[in-house]
Amino acid sequence: MTLELEQLESAIRALDAQRALLGDAATEIALAPLRARRDALLATASVADPVAVAAAAVSGAAPAPEQLLKQVTVLFLDVVGSTALSQHLDPEDIHQIMDGLLAAFGAEGSHEDDPQRAVHAGLALLAEGRAQGEAVRRRFGHAGFDVRVGIHTGSVLLGGGVDEGGTIRGSTVNIAARMEQSAPAGGLRISHDTYLHVRGGFDVQPQPQPLLQVKGHAAPMVGRDLELAQLRATLDAAAHTRQVRAITVVADAGLGKSRLMHEFQAALELDARAFWLLLGRADPARQLQPYGLLRDLLAWRLQIADSDSAETAKAKLVDGLAPRLAEDGSMQARLIGQLIG
Repeated sequence: MTLELEQLESAIRALDAQRALLGDAATEIALAPLRARRDALLATASVADPVAVAAAAVSGAAPAPEQLLKQVTVLFLDVVGSTALSQHLDPEDIHQIMDGLLAAFGAEGSHEDDPQRAVHAGLALLAEGRAQGEAVRRRFGHAGFDVRVGIHTGSVLLGGGVDEGGTIRGSTVNIAARMEQSAPAGGLRISHDTYLHVRGGFDVQPQPQPLLQVKGHAAPMVGRDLELAQLRATLDAAAHTRQVRAITVVADAGLGKSRLMHEFQAALELDARAFWLLLGRADPARQLQPYGLLRDLLAWRLQIADSDSAETAKAKLVDGLAPRLAEDGSMQARLIGQLIG
């Protein structure tokens, strides 16, 4: 049994070392049966010989987490007005209401919408901060409690530090902290790198330059000339034949799909031909929403916000879509509106 455990641990470590190449999803699928067999052997051994289990653990059955370079979206939150409040509140009360937060979206498992999820979380935290500020005002009679949030997307080094698997290092963390420190009270500031991943999905306000200078430079896209040329050629074929073309871009999270699409969209802005650009996001959270992608496409193009009333959304949809439909376009637009909710 000890030999099999050692072989299993060796196989698990070797496979996990290929995570960056295989991707999280494929790696976890391959690791699952190995881990299950290892756990079953350890459970059996713990009954038969607890000392052997302890020896197996000492020999490396539970190795420390290895270092892993991953692309994540880092969120920083801090409390505004803590110094002023600390002069009026007891230490126990300060401990109850004061808190900071660092979160890394994509650290444990990468998702295509990690930047979007981080921004949604940041907005929710701001709303909770406003609610907490009102609660502090009512309970303690002091105003000024608020929070601010900063977000940046980039590469970090995970694991291998004092906190083992909980260690996160890299300039991405520092830049996210700078975003938070420069954000206004009750506001959320994202870096340009995060904006490239989420643009079109949120209302953003460009900041005057130079608002905040962060050491670094814009790197050109490398190694994707063939893919970019294929996208452009497919667009040319669709424009020439007036027939539908489809391209699926497949790669693990963090390998440059968003950057490729950004470069393609930049090329479209210089294209003299007349066309509509419709952007939609296949959000995993909306997998069970019928026609969710169509809804996203039209909402983005016609500037229909989630905060719009039903009447406002209906007016934007009908006014923007009806002129491009066949006879009785107004009725068709309303039917589409019913279909997509």
